[in-house]
Amino acid sequence: MTESLLAPQRFFVVIPGHNCGPYIGECLDSLLAQTFTGWTALVADDCSSDDTAERVRPYLADPRIRLRTGGERAWLMGNTLAALRSLDLRPADVVAILDSDDWIRPACLEKLLARHLAGYDLVYTDEDIEGQDHSVARPFLRTAPPRAQAWGFSQLRSFKAYLFSLLPDETFRDRDGAYFRSAGDLSLYLPMAELAGPEKIDFVNERLYHYRVHEACNFMTRRDEQLRNNWDIRSRPALRRQTAHFDFVHPVDGLEKSGIDALARSVRAAYPEPFTVNIRHRISPDQADSWRPYHGLWVEEGVFLSGDTTDTTRNHA
Repeated sequence: MTESLLAPQRFFVVIPGHNCGPYIGECLDSLLAQTFTGWTALVADDCSSDDTAERVRPYLADPRIRLRTGGERAWLMGNTLAALRSLDLRPADVVAILDSDDWIRPACLEKLLARHLAGYDLVYTDEDIEGQDHSVARPFLRTAPPRAQAWGFSQLRSFKAYLFSLLPDETFRDRDGAYFRSAGDLSLYLPMAELAGPEKIDFVNERLYHYRVHEACNFMTRRDEQLRNNWDIRSRPALRRQTAHFDFVHPVDGLEKSGIDALARSVRAAYPEPFTVNIRHRISPDQADSWRPYHGLWVEEGVFLSGDTTDTTRNHA
């Protein structure tokens, strides 16, 4: 089996925050202590009125760390989106969002990357919540739609960049057209879960993230707004599972309609889950009408059958 088209080569950590001067040093120190060292980090300071940016500057001596300061307050989702959109992301890049007032344990990024290399596209860990002995973390339920599930996407959360690239801008805006100031994590991860499909989501059942509780936390200062946004996001129509990016493309010629099931099973056996496969069925243009009801369908778990009327004379090994 050749390497997946979605095998990650780069790992980005986006660190958004506002007035996190007392905490940003511990956050960045935890990043520097990671057992996996091949990351690049972008600190996105949302027009802090304290010394957040000044405390970050000594860390810029490490070429893996950059600082981005906005021209005006963008709030939670606006600041995070601006940071993500400033990166030159490729589809298979892994992105993790680390809040600048929190910190992670040394093995966190290494364990996330291992799951992405294994074929998962949306991966998250368990967490410690300061002052509590429990967390919201739970494995993703394959039998329920993402927006109908109890929230279980604890931190640290990571995703392959193609998922973010497929989300339209209105995904992140409230009913008044403004970017979410709270509950932005739901607007990001629930739609990405729909795009990815359940078998591409994985939970690392270890407390690798420390969630700090303080007076400026969103759930303390904007709780009513957070709950309204939560309901708004969950009430929106679900996104269809994406069919633009696959781990493998399996070209096939001369397929008979009666052979689709057998082919699907053999392809699934050749490419282990959770890797996804696009069976690209090459046909001549005059066959397009008769095959239209059979193409564009999932034929096995994670196996998609598409039609291709281009370059039908090329041979495949």
